[in-house]
Amino acid sequence: MGHPLLVRALLGGAGLAGCLTLLSGVARGADSADLSQRPIIVTRVIQPLAPALFGTVTLPIRPTRYLDDWERARRDASNVPQMQSLIAPARSLSRTQQVYYIQAAVQRAIRWRSDATEWGRHDYWASAQETLQHGVGDMEDRAIVKMQALRALGFSTRDLFLTMGNDMVGGPITVLIVRLDGNFYVLDDTGGAPYSTDRRPEFTPSLTFGYGGSWIHGYPARTQFRTATAGVAAAAR
Repeated sequence: MGHPLLVRALLGGAGLAGCLTLLSGVARGADSADLSQRPIIVTRVIQPLAPALFGTVTLPIRPTRYLDDWERARRDASNVPQMQSLIAPARSLSRTQQVYYIQAAVQRAIRWRSDATEWGRHDYWASAQETLQHGVGDMEDRAIVKMQALRALGFSTRDLFLTMGNDMVGGPITVLIVRLDGNFYVLDDTGGAPYSTDRRPEFTPSLTFGYGGSWIHGYPARTQFRTATAGVAAAAR
């Protein structure tokens, strides 16, 4: 799956007008360019509007390229029969147990299949209902089903985030991030147990979708960051 290029943003002493202009340019660049592994560097931010995941700060964005995909992803699937069957064993569990159960249950229920094979398209985010009815999907589709499953179990949409990024081991990946008791947990596509964000420093988030908006991730200039591409750190200076 290809992710878009997220333009390097430098917020210095340009003032409010300059910051607003820059944010507009970042949004346009993220929609129109190709993917690069270069991280975003942010030297100044007034008020983060999204969770500061993996030591990042966030900038709001309107990712036009993904609007149709996100519209399908955010559709409530609570009343879909397959969803009711999927979450039924988890209803009596604690919130933490529900997160662990859904991570494992979705991996078992949804077999991996590429978008090209299933939908005849290079990149297509199926709704949770579509994926459950087909019984197959890729990493984005599985993450979307997990998001809607937790929503059906009563998790607030304010605590559910679909995050795209780069992993030093797995390359470009999409994961579900859940806020629980003030902590953030990652549900990835490996089938392993959920883990807290502070235990995965090799993951570099780039773009997050939430019910309250969409954001690109950047790093404060003073923060040392990791990258999966040789030479990127030097090129970003």
